[in-house]
Amino acid sequence: MGETMQATSTDAGPARAGPLVSVIVPSFNHARYIGECIDSVLAQDYAPIEIIVVDDGSSDGSVDILKAYGERITLLQQRGGRQARARNLALGVARGELVAFLDSDDRYLPGRIRCAVEAFRDDPAAGLVWADYRLVGADGALTSEARWTPRARDFRRELIAGNPICNATVTVRRTALDEIGGFDERMPRACDAAAWYQIAARGHRFVHLDRLVLDYRIHGTNDSTRFAPMTHERDLALMAGAQAYVRFGLIGPAGDTDRTWLRNVLLRQFSFRAAAWVQRQRERSFWNESVARLCETLGSDTGLKMFARMRSFKHLLSRRGAT
Repeated sequence: MGETMQATSTDAGPARAGPLVSVIVPSFNHARYIGECIDSVLAQDYAPIEIIVVDDGSSDGSVDILKAYGERITLLQQRGGRQARARNLALGVARGELVAFLDSDDRYLPGRIRCAVEAFRDDPAAGLVWADYRLVGADGALTSEARWTPRARDFRRELIAGNPICNATVTVRRTALDEIGGFDERMPRACDAAAWYQIAARGHRFVHLDRLVLDYRIHGTNDSTRFAPMTHERDLALMAGAQAYVRFGLIGPAGDTDRTWLRNVLLRQFSFRAAAWVQRQRERSFWNESVARLCETLGSDTGLKMFARMRSFKHLLSRRGAT
């Protein structure tokens, strides 16, 4: 229970009739991209799908574009609730046994829903399926790929020490979301990671698909690229997740493995709080923009991975010196 399994998916044609999948799309001022986003869901080679879009007070014409889809989507509207509340609002009307996510500036690749449904069919114990993705620019041009390589025997520990999951690649059982009470609205930007921690803590199996299923668009205004404003929420999500891991028995007596895991969790929390401190200094004009951005990067997931690689390299050199 709870571990991530590797799975592959083929393009053998449309899947046979299966469970209803609810695709939830929070939307805010992405008129430039929202049509492409919705069309990528409508073009999927799987049925049945329902698309639930929650617009958060867009002022750029997004709502008019969405209304033009008529009954092909369910359009809900809120104002100022951000993503956690939008997802919970959508869950309130969603009818699907499975729930998938997509942000209004991204797009699904062909076969994205079908391969997830097939993974659940192949592994009835799976609680959450996720996959790899491509990075594209504002114009949709491919820039790189993000592929996951397992680093830990127990994925749940890797998850909380450095969440590798892109939320728009996730398909999750509705029962798993209900079990954790939906998305935590105290952390609207980090609500996805917080939810995955809680689902993992309760022992649900995570299945990784070795397949590109999404174009994640980088256009300069993504929430995920503004690390400092997310630090408090990531801190909350991390600590709540760690507490759930302990409460549900994932962490036992403090052996070497548990001490290593706890050290990584505390290091990650420290990086979040250090980056928040950097942000406050910048707001007070103590540091210039470039220095602050550098420090924020060092405190981000990317910075932690760089730090981990440096430690591994140092360990390798020390071993060679000892031989």
